[in-house]
Amino acid sequence: MKRIITNIMATTGISIVALSVIVRLLLPGYDLFFTFVVLQTFGANVVIHLGILFVQRLEVKYVALEVFLDIVYTSIVLIGFGLAFDWFEITPVWLLILMAVVVNLIALFLNMIRVKKDASTINELIKKRKHTE
Repeated sequence: MKRIITNIMATTGISIVALSVIVRLLLPGYDLFFTFVVLQTFGANVVIHLGILFVQRLEVKYVALEVFLDIVYTSIVLIGFGLAFDWFEITPVWLLILMAVVVNLIALFLNMIRVKKDASTINELIKKRKHTE
C-alpha cells in the first residue's frame, strides 16, 4: 500500500512540475503565478530532502529528536522560501509550519509501517532457517 501511495504522489509531483515547465516554455504569460508557485515548491522540496538526507547521516539515537529536527528544518526552509518568494501574502506562517508537521508525521507513520513489515519478514526468515537446520 505504501508503495502505491508513494508512486501516486511521485507521479503527481513529477506531472505538476513537468506541466509547469511546459506551460512556462510554450505558453509564456499563461497563468505564470501557478507555474512559479509549483517551481518554487519543487525547489523547496529539493532543499528539504537534501537537508533530511544530511540529518539521517547524523544517525541520531532518538527517533523523537530526529523527527523534531526534520520538522524544524522543514519549517525553516519553508519560512525561508516564503520570505524569498512572498508566500506570506497568501499563506500564513503557521499554515506552512502545520504543513511541515503533518507531512513529517505522515512520513513517520509510513516508515513505522515499513519497519514493522521488515521486522516481520526478518522474523519469518529466521523461523524458516531454524526449521531447515
